[in-house]
Amino acid sequence: MTIISKEVEIQDRLSTVFEELKDKKEAIRRELIETRHNYKQVCDRHIHSGFRSEMEWVEASYNHQQKFLEYDTHCYLIDILSDYRDIEGYFPEYLDMLANIESVMIKFANDERYEVSAIIKRWLVKLIQTL
Repeated sequence: MTIISKEVEIQDRLSTVFEELKDKKEAIRRELIETRHNYKQVCDRHIHSGFRSEMEWVEASYNHQQKFLEYDTHCYLIDILSDYRDIEGYFPEYLDMLANIESVMIKFANDERYEVSAIIKRWLVKLIQTL
């Protein structure tokens, strides 16, 4: 029976969460494409109806903006984690990384960008659970 150090286990779990984050970003990207397509269709219907379907247009616009915000936030998180990842795929300074992510989350909350802060918090909790 081989003994795996706690540090290696943490690095493996961090890498798993990082891969999960990248997969989630790609899923959101596909959803973003769908919301953009839906938005275009709703815009066309709004124009052809003589601008009488404003509520549908506003809702489609809001949904697309929210999906873009979610996608952008995931890209931002991937950039942060990538900055802490070494060439071998490990996160040698993961405690500093977690502290940085937490400070970014708090900054968004202080700026009253609660949706972004909530997304960051979900991933921060997942990362903390790897320890």
